[in-house]
Amino acid sequence: MPPQNPTHHIVVLGAGITSLQTSLTLLAAGYGVTILARDFPGDDENIDDVGGYASPWPAPAPSTATDIWWSPHVTSFVPLPTSALPANTGIASGVAFTTVTIDVPIHLASLLSRFRSLGGKVIRATLPTHDGFFAALNLAAELVQDDVYAFINATGLGARALVPDAKMYPTRGQTVLVRGEASKVSTFEGIGLIRYVIPRKGSGISVLGGTKQAENWDTKPDEQTTREILEGCKALAPELLGADGEFEVLKVQVGLRPSREGGARVEREVVGERWKVLHAYGHSGAGYQNSVGVARKLLRLVGEFEEDRAPAAKL
Repeated sequence: MPPQNPTHHIVVLGAGITSLQTSLTLLAAGYGVTILARDFPGDDENIDDVGGYASPWPAPAPSTATDIWWSPHVTSFVPLPTSALPANTGIASGVAFTTVTIDVPIHLASLLSRFRSLGGKVIRATLPTHDGFFAALNLAAELVQDDVYAFINATGLGARALVPDAKMYPTRGQTVLVRGEASKVSTFEGIGLIRYVIPRKGSGISVLGGTKQAENWDTKPDEQTTREILEGCKALAPELLGADGEFEVLKVQVGLRPSREGGARVEREVVGERWKVLHAYGHSGAGYQNSVGVARKLLRLVGEFEEDRAPAAKL
C-alpha cells in the first residue's frame, strides 16, 4: 500500500452503500473525500425514478441451502431434520446457522454521520448524461471547487446512462414491512421462487420478501405479489400472525437492484486522458455483503493510480 496522501482529493459519485463504505475507508486512509449525489440516506422522493436510490430498500438475506459450499464459513451450521421443517410448504430440506441482520436505514444514516464527523464533504447535485461521461466529470470537478485527484463511480443503476454502460439492468425487488419482530431469520428458495423473513431487531418490525425480477423497471408495488409474499411467509413466521391469521402490513416497498451482465464492475479507467476513475457498480442484491471488501479493493486501486501504473479499462 502506498503512503497515505491527504493532499489527494477523491470525489465519490453516489451515496449508496458502496459509496458510503468506500468514502469512510478512504477517509481513514488519509484521503480527502467529497460525496456528490442526488439522493442521500433519508431521501424517499426519488424511489419512483428510473435508476433511483435503491440502497434504503433491500433486506440483505443469507444464502440458502443450495449453496452448501459456504457451510464451513458460518457459525453453528447444522442440517435440519425433516421434523423441524415448516409443514405443508413443499420445503424438502433445510439448514440452520448463526447469522447477522442489518437495519438498512439506520446503517446508512450511521455511515453518513460518521463520514461527516470525520471531515468528509457532501454535495447534493444531479450530473447530466446527455453530453457524455467526460463532460459529467468536468462538471463534478467544478462543483467540488477543489483539485480532484480521482473519481469513484458508484452510481449503481445510474451508470447505465452516465457511463454509459448498456450491460446494466434492474432486478426488481418487492418486500413487505409488517409489525412485530420474527424470532429468527428464515429463507426459503425454490425454482423461480424466494421467500424470506428478516427481523429488524429493536425496531418492532420485520421484512418479508420477496422478488428477483430481472429487466423489470416497474417501481410501483404489485398487489398480487404482495398477497403472494404474505401468504408464502406465514409458515416461516407464524409468531407474527394476528388473531385473524394475517400479518399487520405497515408498508410495501420496491427497489431496483443494480445488476450487470457479466458481474459487477470494479476496475480503473482513465477518461478523456485526464480523469482517473475507479468504477464500482453492478453488485445487484449483494451490495451490503460486498461493501467492505469492495471499499478495500478501491483503496488499493487508488494506491496503484498513485504508482502511475493504471492502464485504461474497457467496458
